[in-house]
Amino acid sequence: MKGARPPVPEPAMLGHMTRVLSLHGRAWHLTRSLRRALFILALGPLCLEARAAPTPSEASARAPASSVLFTRACDALEAGDLDGAASHILTLRQTLPERPEPRLLESLLALRRTRPSLGWHDAFIQAWNSIGRPDFRESPWLPEEEEPLATGPGPEDVWKQELSAEQRFVVALSMPLDAERARALIQHLPVVMPPELLVPIAEYIERDKLPAPVRAQLRASLRARLAALSADYPESMQLRALLLLEGTSDKAPFTARELQELEALSKLSDWRQNDFISLNGYALRHFEATGISRPENHAYTVAVMALVSPVPWLLQKRTEASRDTLTPIERQHLGEALWRIGSRLAEESSIVERLVGLNLMKKAATELGDEERLRQATERLTDSRASYAAWQSAVPHHWPLPSLRTAMIESSMTDEVAHMHAFRSPKSSAR
Repeated sequence: MKGARPPVPEPAMLGHMTRVLSLHGRAWHLTRSLRRALFILALGPLCLEARAAPTPSEASARAPASSVLFTRACDALEAGDLDGAASHILTLRQTLPERPEPRLLESLLALRRTRPSLGWHDAFIQAWNSIGRPDFRESPWLPEEEEPLATGPGPEDVWKQELSAEQRFVVALSMPLDAERARALIQHLPVVMPPELLVPIAEYIERDKLPAPVRAQLRASLRARLAALSADYPESMQLRALLLLEGTSDKAPFTARELQELEALSKLSDWRQNDFISLNGYALRHFEATGISRPENHAYTVAVMALVSPVPWLLQKRTEASRDTLTPIERQHLGEALWRIGSRLAEESSIVERLVGLNLMKKAATELGDEERLRQATERLTDSRASYAAWQSAVPHHWPLPSLRTAMIESSMTDEVAHMHAFRSPKSSAR
């Protein structure tokens, strides 16, 4: 992985999303910024669309009285005070009849009355669909939250405390890497579990400035653990691919031995061993044990980093470097291997992995000159982008309804692809 990464790859060239790991401010902002950066890389211009200037009605909605009333309506709905919520919503509807937010609350209120057993996740989506699926991204009542003040020690503070080797390993993953933290990684690497935590280490080795001897020692420890875990999990595609590609130059053509290994590993059944909830839960337990402030944010960040493998980016770049060195048969075998790897990765439940896998499939189809498979991958990629865009326009994570946010987080962590697909219009989802 020698050489500089591209600043922002074009969607067709996408595969490597780990460049955002340089956002080592960590904590609250990173849990939001990391995912947003990943989506921008995956979706290209979709996330960078220009926003229209606020209309006069939007400006009027910024009046403190209407904002306070909106918050009170949400508070009442959250508390189960349906009559109180109805009163606030009625005032909002009469004052600002053109605003869509009170209409959604009105629809949500009706569902809470008539179908109290319906969960917040499904109720919100039904309410949003029923009022025409308005775009709330520029809503003056639904801004992004400001960063909350830390209520306890940060990573630098807990690092100075007495920690177990496992706790120190997890905390090191949440901080910029230096020689001391690298040694903590090296100490725990021989026994590290879950296997997905090797992914951010592979990236750290290339991106953080470490003394050469420490870097060499960290790489040797990483490769030893990759080899051991590959034997323990013989069906793991990612572990075998990391062991094969880690430390190689993105400009190096594939060798005959590497092609043979790629073909073999592309036929394995698994990409990774643990789902996102398990990864997040593992990190959360250890962060909570350290007493760190906002452990859930640090845990989420580490879990996300564990999903973002350098393998797809290296595969794409090295495929490009191999075009003039491989025979037509070898190029055919490489393209088929890329298609199988991308197809398996696209089956994972995170939207990031889905998008990366589909882009790898597009790359494979292009290299193979297979127009039908290129069409299939492109259609699936367009569908996934549309699911993300629909979720983004509803901004369910900005509504001041704690129960709604909790339901959305649980749904997303269980199966993010299905979670976002649920925001597609009923007609589109039925296809």
